[in-house]
Amino acid sequence: MKIKEKKYGLSSLIITGIIFLTLSFFSLFFLTRLQKEESKALKKEKYLENPTNFISRKNQIDIIRDDINSIYSDSILSIHLSSINSQPTVIYVYKDSLYGRKRDDKFFLHVFLNDSINLLNAKNFKGGLNLDFLPTQVDSFRIDNRPHYVFRKSLEHNGYKGKTIDIAKIAHINTGRYDQGLGRSLEIKNLKLDNVSPLEISNNLPKVSLIISEKSFRKIREKRARAINTGILLTGEEDLVNCKVSLDDSEKIDAKMRLKGDWTDHLIHQNKWSYRVIFEDEKTLLGIRKISFQHPKVRNYLWEWLFNKVIKDNNIIGLRYDFVNLELNVKHLDSVEKMDIGIMAYEESFDKILIENNRKREGVILAFDESLLWKDRELQSRMGLELSSKSNQLQTIQNAPIKVYNENKVLSDPKLSKQFTIAKGLLNSLRKGEMKISDVFDIDKLTMFVALTNLFGGSHGLIDHNLRVYFNPITNKLEPISFDSYSGLKLNKISDYPFLKDDIIYNEKLVEKLKIVCDPNFIRDFIEKHSNELSELSLNLQGEFGKNLDLTILEYNSNFIKKMLNPSDAIVSDLIEYNDEEMLVEIKNLSLFPVEIIGLQHKDGKSLNEKFEDNIISPNESQTITFRLKESFVNVFVSKKNKIGEFRYPKDLKKIKLKYSILGLDYPRENIINPFGKSKNLTTLLKNYKKLNQPNFQNFEFVEYRKKNKEIIFKSGKYILKETIVIPMHHTLIIEKGFALSLIDNASLISYSPIVAKGTHEHPINFKSTEGSYSGIFVDNAKKLSTLNHCSFFNLSTPKTDIWELSGAVNFHESKVSIENTIFERNRSEDALNIIRSEFYISSTIFKDTQSDAFDGDFVNGEINNSKFLNSGNDGIDVSGSEIKISNIFIKSPSDKGISGGESSFIHGEEIQIVDGEIGIVSKDLSKIELTDVKIENVRLGLSAFQKKSEFGIGVINTKNLTQVNNEVDYLIENKSVLTIDGIPVETVSNNVIDQMYGNEYGKSSK
Repeated sequence: MKIKEKKYGLSSLIITGIIFLTLSFFSLFFLTRLQKEESKALKKEKYLENPTNFISRKNQIDIIRDDINSIYSDSILSIHLSSINSQPTVIYVYKDSLYGRKRDDKFFLHVFLNDSINLLNAKNFKGGLNLDFLPTQVDSFRIDNRPHYVFRKSLEHNGYKGKTIDIAKIAHINTGRYDQGLGRSLEIKNLKLDNVSPLEISNNLPKVSLIISEKSFRKIREKRARAINTGILLTGEEDLVNCKVSLDDSEKIDAKMRLKGDWTDHLIHQNKWSYRVIFEDEKTLLGIRKISFQHPKVRNYLWEWLFNKVIKDNNIIGLRYDFVNLELNVKHLDSVEKMDIGIMAYEESFDKILIENNRKREGVILAFDESLLWKDRELQSRMGLELSSKSNQLQTIQNAPIKVYNENKVLSDPKLSKQFTIAKGLLNSLRKGEMKISDVFDIDKLTMFVALTNLFGGSHGLIDHNLRVYFNPITNKLEPISFDSYSGLKLNKISDYPFLKDDIIYNEKLVEKLKIVCDPNFIRDFIEKHSNELSELSLNLQGEFGKNLDLTILEYNSNFIKKMLNPSDAIVSDLIEYNDEEMLVEIKNLSLFPVEIIGLQHKDGKSLNEKFEDNIISPNESQTITFRLKESFVNVFVSKKNKIGEFRYPKDLKKIKLKYSILGLDYPRENIINPFGKSKNLTTLLKNYKKLNQPNFQNFEFVEYRKKNKEIIFKSGKYILKETIVIPMHHTLIIEKGFALSLIDNASLISYSPIVAKGTHEHPINFKSTEGSYSGIFVDNAKKLSTLNHCSFFNLSTPKTDIWELSGAVNFHESKVSIENTIFERNRSEDALNIIRSEFYISSTIFKDTQSDAFDGDFVNGEINNSKFLNSGNDGIDVSGSEIKISNIFIKSPSDKGISGGESSFIHGEEIQIVDGEIGIVSKDLSKIELTDVKIENVRLGLSAFQKKSEFGIGVINTKNLTQVNNEVDYLIENKSVLTIDGIPVETVSNNVIDQMYGNEYGKSSK
């Protein structure tokens, strides 16, 4: 059928010309920008980095510039009257800004008529029609570089015959803004419409007329009302009603029609309801046998049109999607009610004609049947239930039946029926994971479809129940059909086709296609190809919707895709270990796509490893790859100093690059290898670490659990411990007198609760370990005081795992402890007793034959009295950042220092005797030691004070009643540090005392 030509008035032609020039400039600006970007890309293969700002969206109220059809104007607001598709419309235009009550207040609009005859009930309206409305939609644009904000309200009212108000009948209008709680913020009265000739903004779209009986339209209205009530539209064959359809007033064609859509966005507009029309006897409209009419907004206006054009340009099946002026004619007994619905989008449905129009051999079209999903949603909504009440069985794609379009024809045709069986089997195997996407689909077409979907921001079309597929009987492959993409949105992620699972072929092909579609040349070409049609359609839609196609979306999405293809870092790699023959590297893929590992390369470009296979790493996957090194590997790292080829870790690791590429891209990338060694046994190590926090005390024969009192009892007797025992928090560990435990096979005692171990002289509590076993005791973060009395700790080492080790044989961390009448003997550790960040009390205790320090206190506060420190392998008493009181202390033969205070410690006390050994007393690094009644005998160096660490300062020792007998040197005091004997300072000697300590001249080497 031939579309009739429309005639336009002068004003319409002027407006059309203005808009055409605007869009031409817009397209030219966009294409010029793309050409510049293309030129940049030729110079260096880099991605778009700077955003492009195109001219703002502009609607068709250019008449505002010339103040045409103005019924009110001031410095802030102007009000105009226009006619959009024969619908009188009041247009409010705010200038410069829109905020506060100008943005949020409701509009009141009261229309007073010259004659109330046309009102259904004049008494109810008192001569005026109330058209108050909420400001739900605002359009913004610029005129002469000045921002404008536009609200619109059509002049129609249910109380007026025919609904549309006749402008000639209007006496005046009262309007303004108000808030129910705040009153009116704007009031304008008695607006006259004298000398106003509403400007008709028309278009050249074809006109489609639907003719339907009053009874049939009532059925449609009732169906719509039920759908609005539940929020979901369910349709079936029973909803079809008879109608006739004509194009531009030509021959009327018999058809059937019903409402369409799932959500009520297809129905909420006052008259733009979505319809499905099916023609009889092989008749067609616009070449289509099954056609849908819907508000352009449900497919995002022009975006669906452009998307389908580009889809078909790339040999993918797309729908015919365009726009018409739709008119609905309802036949009454003695009249026809004409309803100008305005511009509607039409969309082709799924049948043989769709396939033929895409130049394909006839084949079946399949989809996942949505009926289970929508019925469950409708019931959920009707029952007033929340989203959590949905049925996971009914709404999952795994259970959705597979349907075929034109079922009767397909099932009755042996050839098509066989195709359906094969295609259905492929889809079922795909969703069950029995086959991969690349097995069942034409992978080139599918990945191009997915790439274009991402470029256009149309991921709505990739939702599983929106999928439509065609079975190509020639290739025996499935092909995607574009449907309901809702394009034109900015990307926030790359969307994939459903059912993707570890399909390397799909991923590689998708990368290739994404690279194609984000190329500025590609975008420029299709915009240029469709620019004339696009400009004309933009003009046609401007009048009613004020919508322009914001092509900056394509540039944004192009840049987003490029960033995903070329991330700043696609992998991270860590060296695990190496030797002369191989290098083990752990590599994690941080990108969205599989990466191909190429090999190791010296910074000068020389390959360092032999060829290898299995070098593909999937997204979010980590692999440990063993690179077999070439025999010439070390020759690349020749030392300039001695001219010898030698790989020197970690220095030379910086010269090695790990070469890789994102699978599907044809250019390699480089990555450094982090020199932080990772353990091959990390999983095992972490399991062992986890055991440290997992209580297991109930697994041992010597344990009794009194759950009510939260007491864990170690029963009296002799036992062997072969694995570490862990005591949980919020309990008390009670060790009975006479308990003896031999720790072997690196077993330790770890407690997160206080220990109460009260032995007696006759029945002490004993802990010992075998030689070579890393065994010890650790109390951590116990909330109450631990008590040790008449205990013995013999030959212990340290609590230790592969990734965790303490320094003491017995350790208390952030746990108060009292120790009396106890012996620490022959302990094979850095400290026999290590107390950290805790309060403590030690009395009548012996430290004997310790491998290193006897007592080490870090950031502690406590007291030691009546105790002996014999034959320490390092220091007798060593504290840092602490304050302790000591009295009646005997120290014999320390290998380093008898008493050592460091890092701002304060030690004070009395009755101290140090005999034999290396050094008596040392104060360093802002520490202060004050002692009375001190005797130091037969040591190499009696007392020393100095600064060891630059971040601290001098050391101070103040003594009273000091006796030194037979020492090689009585004292060695650094300049600025202090030693006083009975209040008299002694002479300092040098600024480098530390150079004589730690095994250089005195004490034990700290190396």
